[in-house]
Amino acid sequence: MEKFRKIIGVLLILIGVGIIGTVAYKKIVTSQKQNELLEAFESQLAEGDNENTEEEVNLDSINGYTPIAIMEIPSIKLKQPVVEGITEDVIKYFLGKFPESTMPGEVGNFAVAGHRVSDFTDAFINLYKVKPGDNVIVTTKDGKYTYEVEESFIVEPEQVEVLENADYEKITLITCTIGSKRRVIVTGKLIEKNEA
Repeated sequence: MEKFRKIIGVLLILIGVGIIGTVAYKKIVTSQKQNELLEAFESQLAEGDNENTEEEVNLDSINGYTPIAIMEIPSIKLKQPVVEGITEDVIKYFLGKFPESTMPGEVGNFAVAGHRVSDFTDAFINLYKVKPGDNVIVTTKDGKYTYEVEESFIVEPEQVEVLENADYEKITLITCTIGSKRRVIVTGKLIEKNEA
């Protein structure tokens, strides 16, 4: 019986180590993907700045994803690429732009979703800490846009009115609460526009 208990104990330890190793591997893969996309995006933006031409910066696809922007929220030390789409393949690695939403800096609702916690990314893990008055800086090939946070609140998953269009330059950030039962929503308005 004692031997059986030891075997079970060793097996449980091995299973635990396996689970931890798998999650660590997924986090490393995600970090590599995010860094590759950030570096490629920033490099292409820099090339566009240096050439001083009207030629479009080719950001159609980098490593199979279509980057929209780089988002920074200084108050929570966030710097993440934003990619077109909100499919699971996108948001398991990156922040995803809702396809129907407007582009950064445009009149309308620029809406972005991200995971709070998952096996791969926890990009919006601290989104709930963002307060009114904080800045959200979004850089695209067309310029840099600074939004000021106006509200932070929680809604039920079916309250999709947070995605409705606006008659001003609005940003809406969305993630899950702990347990994924509800949604954390952060909204803001454009306060500064520096177009390229």
